Amino acid sequence: MNLRRMVVVAAFPVFLASCQDDASDDPAEPAVPQPSGSPVGDPVLPDFAPAPAVDVHTKNHGAGWQIEFSSVLVNVGEGEFRLVVDRPTVDDDWVVTQVITHSGGGIDEVPTDAEIEWGGDGHDHWHVRRVVTYRLVAIDGSGTPAPDGLTDAKVGFCIYDFGRELDDLGPDDPVFDRDGCQPEDALTLTMGLSSGWGDTYEWNLPGQSIDVTDLPDGPYRLWAEADESGHFVEATTDNNDTWVDLDLSTTDDGARTAVVAGVGPTPGESPRAD
Repeated sequence: MNLRRMVVVAAFPVFLASCQDDASDDPAEPAVPQPSGSPVGDPVLPDFAPAPAVDVHTKNHGAGWQIEFSSVLVNVGEGEFRLVVDRPTVDDDWVVTQVITHSGGGIDEVPTDAEIEWGGDGHDHWHVRRVVTYRLVAIDGSGTPAPDGLTDAKVGFCIYDFGRELDDLGPDDPVFDRDGCQPEDALTLTMGLSSGWGDTYEWNLPGQSIDVTDLPDGPYRLWAEADESGHFVEATTDNNDTWVDLDLSTTDDGARTAVVAGVGPTPGESPRAD
């Protein structure tokens, strides 16, 4: 993978992430060929596994302090994750369908309740809402994370093959690209994530942050959870979350700092309960 841009700040080591840039000039043309035919054999399913956040650091945003972080969602399943999103006219609601291939050929088209949202983060294309949710929760004296906390404000995800994450899984070349997210007047979108590939977001993209201005010093866990609402079909949900543990503190001059104290499972690892 390659960085699309790098900005030097007082932070932890810089990771990779995806910039969701402008879409293609042809709003009616799907970004990738569509599979077809009646299903034969077993479904070949995708499997979401978010990576623990990296580049975690604090920043004064003028009205207070926030933590910023880079993230990546990986498909560790044998099958690709593919969404086809259609509407009859620009005045109609989107219909979001997950396309699942089968071992003997053919597809299933599975309706979903996933929501599609336009722009909102400076990127002029469509997004799928809340594909991954990031939540910061306090850790109590017994080491137990609280059930609730603060969530990120990310609009959504233009899902595509940004970088190869698992060398022994999936195609060598990307199948889905950013053009699948399409401009505002599009009638069809095609988004997806190939087996073994990841969709990566840098810390300096909109929404890759959580405000910590009013949080007290202490230990916290930054959760990353894929498909929190259960919109999509995948091989298992046992690996849909991971985390980074942080020590949040305040210096004598009022600056907030966050130091990584622990890291959860990475894509391809077996889930564990810490």
